[in-house]
Amino acid sequence: MKIEAKYTTILEQYFKNKVFYCYYEVKQTSTKSFQFSKIRKCQKEGMPAVEKSGLVWKFSDETSREKPIDGQSAPPLPTYLIILFNKEEFCFVPQNEIAKLIKQGEVSISRSKAEELSDKIIKIK
Repeated sequence: MKIEAKYTTILEQYFKNKVFYCYYEVKQTSTKSFQFSKIRKCQKEGMPAVEKSGLVWKFSDETSREKPIDGQSAPPLPTYLIILFNKEEFCFVPQNEIAKLIKQGEVSISRSKAEELSDKIIKIK
């Protein structure tokens, strides 16, 4: 399920206005829980890696949009699975908490559990 531009903009404005730095993967659900099967393998492996080692990334030259720079080198930062529940709130769940749940055999996370584990919650008006 693709996240609507409206919600992506809300999240981007939060990062800009609060000067909050992190790595993140955003997912959304219209139910009371989020299924871990929606996290791709490269994301499950990549989130802990960037949190530990940072990220060096070359921006693609294949895009039709102009880019201000060729790439970036960023330090290790906290990494979150940000879950948008019912277009009402973003829950910033630390990636290591998600990894623990998956290792314990959990297949999903409920909204209440996500709220409990979240470092930040952004309510959408």
